[in-house]
Amino acid sequence: MTHGLELDEEKLDDAARAIGEGPVVMVNLLRFRETPEYPADFAGALSDSRRGYYEGYVVGFRAACAEVGVAPELVYAGAQAAGILVGPDDDWHEIALVRYPSCADFRRIIATDTYIRLAKPHRLAVLKDWRFIATKAR
Repeated sequence: MTHGLELDEEKLDDAARAIGEGPVVMVNLLRFRETPEYPADFAGALSDSRRGYYEGYVVGFRAACAEVGVAPELVYAGAQAAGILVGPDDDWHEIALVRYPSCADFRRIIATDTYIRLAKPHRLAVLKDWRFIATKAR
């Protein structure tokens, strides 16, 4: 089952209420498209989904972070090696955990024009499926 790739404002509000003021670690489960699906008028299109993610999305995301002065921490990044207790749709190409100082900081990043212009088009074009889970330390 493929889920949407757009971030829902109501879900982001729910996450912010659940996390509160402290740091949040976001779990990203990523499945790439075989071939990116960029809009015809997007000038920064890349021919490979992984390149589009790392050379397009990540670069644009970092630029947006710099613009608002937020430095997220990559806690872990890796590829799924084996499914032990998984469902039929749990085949992920990449898994990443990223710590942000707060949910508000994450939202400041994704609200920038830099993110919207340089990162988001790559995310929508290269990801086939995505899970994005906000976690809070005990």
